[in-house]
Amino acid sequence: MLIKTYTEKKFTLEILYHRGVYENSIHLIFDHASKRCAIVDPAWEADLFLQRIANKGYTLTDIWLTHWHGDHTNAADELADKTGAVITVGVNELPWLDITHEVRTVKDGEIVQLGETSATVINTPGHTGGGICYSLDKHLIVGDTLFVFGAGHCTMPGGNVNEFYQSMQKLKKVDNKSMLHCGHDYGCKVETTMGEQKAGNAYLVIDNETDFVKFVNGMSQGLIAYPTDALTKMEIQAML
Repeated sequence: MLIKTYTEKKFTLEILYHRGVYENSIHLIFDHASKRCAIVDPAWEADLFLQRIANKGYTLTDIWLTHWHGDHTNAADELADKTGAVITVGVNELPWLDITHEVRTVKDGEIVQLGETSATVINTPGHTGGGICYSLDKHLIVGDTLFVFGAGHCTMPGGNVNEFYQSMQKLKKVDNKSMLHCGHDYGCKVETTMGEQKAGNAYLVIDNETDFVKFVNGMSQGLIAYPTDALTKMEIQAML
């Protein structure tokens, strides 16, 4: 399993790249002061996550979900059972969430605290009806809202292409230097910044809603090949 680590003043962000069918990227946030850990979108390997957290001398206290899809939530109940960790999810995601534990809901702009580490919630519906991203110092954890030079589909319950366009406009405001961390390792590289994605990710480059809807629908119907590398505006127009 590939592991990438970023150490900041207040926290360490560790990303586990799970080489299963879905190539999930699991994010662990370790707050230095409190020795608390939050896991983002836990799936498939509950015991592996707990062992890794314990080996580092931390305690899992929080489970942060970006959206309801099972390949991002199927270990949440087990982890909550074993640790008592609090599950956090966007308030608009509740109609589809299949979790037995009570959850804490958050809204756009709300601050989620982990010891001395704070993350700002960004509401980004489209891939799902109530998907959210977590913005930490120098890092943006997006689930399936964005991939490296790509993005999630809008075809499952709650998905909405027009809302997805508005979410992309919101994400364009994120600082260019912020590292982008996605829910799947589907792109041509592991590390990328928001600046790099704004310049070459079609979902961020397209600047009008009509073209965006046409592009996303074309992707969903298999009419457009999945972009795994940067695209220029001219290349995007040719695909449209």
